Amino acid sequence: MLTGARNYRAMNAPRSIRRILVPVDGSEPATHAIDLSLRLAKHTGAEIVFCHCVDVAGAVAASSNPYMVTDVQSLVDALREESKSLLASASALASANGSANTTLELAGPPVSAILEFLRDRNIDAVVIGTHGRRGVSRLFLGSTAEGVIRNANVPVFVVPPTARPAVDGAAAFTRIVVALDDSEPAERALECALDVAEPGKTSVVLAHAVDVSRIYETAAFHNYDRGTALARASEAGRALLARAATRAKDRDIAAETVVVEGGPSESMLELARTRDADLIAIGTNGRRGLDKMLLGSVAEGVLRTAPVPVLVVRARAVTNEP
Repeated sequence: MLTGARNYRAMNAPRSIRRILVPVDGSEPATHAIDLSLRLAKHTGAEIVFCHCVDVAGAVAASSNPYMVTDVQSLVDALREESKSLLASASALASANGSANTTLELAGPPVSAILEFLRDRNIDAVVIGTHGRRGVSRLFLGSTAEGVIRNANVPVFVVPPTARPAVDGAAAFTRIVVALDDSEPAERALECALDVAEPGKTSVVLAHAVDVSRIYETAAFHNYDRGTALARASEAGRALLARAATRAKDRDIAAETVVVEGGPSESMLELARTRDADLIAIGTNGRRGLDKMLLGSVAEGVLRTAPVPVLVVRARAVTNEP
């Protein structure tokens, strides 16, 4: 059931983000996710759809005790009352922000319920917190976030508990690190990062990691000069970043290009730290080339320890199934 006030300001938003799905459960990470969604909506004009999953079967199983009889109806009533309260609170925040919003109660396990909704509805992005609480709702945003990231075919903004609150009047993001290789997911991550950047307020750090140890291993295996292999990999990275920088500048977005030597995950995290970034954008299922930059594993490495939100973008040929 969808409820709430709706307007069509989203029609003027960037084509890539017009409707944002935000799962809520009352946890601190979910609160951070709401905050980020409000910032995105302020910039893009997108409509926010707040959802809460009521998993009755899961709650009954978790509360069952062989020595006690579970009052199922009371449990269901409590779950739905909590859902109603959480959604109303989120909607009130969005309305105060001037953001069009609706609320939605989903039924069933969170991951499958969210993915089913993504499959059937016109949603352009998901904003979700990590490490949610164990409460009466049983919405575990840690495992839920992972399930959504691995299966959603729309960009997912993953918000950690350490995410910094926005400064009033500031852009949605001030500095975005974009991890790039020549894969389609990385291309989509760049496009989405540019869509949420604000000219004059947001800068992007376009980064390509050259994993030297892997370059050397591959060169040795093929009896190829490792210095030449490293030079060619770095040159290809610089050319890739130059093209991306041109696209950013065409949108009046300041861009810095950086080719770093080292492990991709560690390199992106270090860049985010040294550049004081407030978002890392990365694609999944990238290519295996001479530098072996596989963005599936890279994205996972970044997500596990990133202190700032991470924008994860998958390849297009993905179905929303758990």
